[in-house]
Amino acid sequence: MKKRLENIKTETKTGTLECAGARYGFGRNKMRAIAEDAGAIIKIGKSVRVNFTILDKFMDSLSGE
Repeated sequence: MKKRLENIKTETKTGTLECAGARYGFGRNKMRAIAEDAGAIIKIGKSVRVNFTILDKFMDSLSGE
């Protein structure tokens, strides 16, 4: 059963690629490419997590904020 992504807290520091994609409006593959460019990928065993703090700073730098 698939979890609903709308119930994800934005205060969390890490999340899955699906959570990051839902947060920024990208698909899984594009989100992975962006997170790798930002250096925000964390691998724990086979699990891939995204550090939202790093990713937020990267996205802000792209938008000029």
